[in-house]
Amino acid sequence: MSQVSRRAYLSRSALAAVGLVGLSGCSGAPEANSGTTETDGETPTATVSVGPDGEFVFTPGTDEPLTITAGTEVTFVWESDNHNIVVGNQPEGANWEGTPGDESELYDEGYTYEHTFDVPGEYHYWCEPHKSVGMIADIVVEA
Repeated sequence: MSQVSRRAYLSRSALAAVGLVGLSGCSGAPEANSGTTETDGETPTATVSVGPDGEFVFTPGTDEPLTITAGTEVTFVWESDNHNIVVGNQPEGANWEGTPGDESELYDEGYTYEHTFDVPGEYHYWCEPHKSVGMIADIVVEA
């Protein structure tokens, strides 16, 4: 092999290897919106932002459901003022009551609320004062 063609061959081989490394882990299939973080021996956790950037959404949850496994502790973090969580539908045997107080009780930026979802199924919830503008969300709990 001549010196020029050997260099060209090695150069192309190196570029191909870099390209393969760069693509590893890319499957093209969409990932489920799992906000769950699991660590060995600990309760799995997930976080939902309430009203991020002053928008009337739960993230994740409004655009697509948060999908978690049974036993996951979800922390809801208020990122703007005047929100609450009212639970609509939930699986039989579930005990999620939403934020403390009645539907008129509101919480402000910095407030956090936690709930552990033990019963598999679909949970539907909303922010009472902003339900009419689409602040509605879902959580799917898998076994």
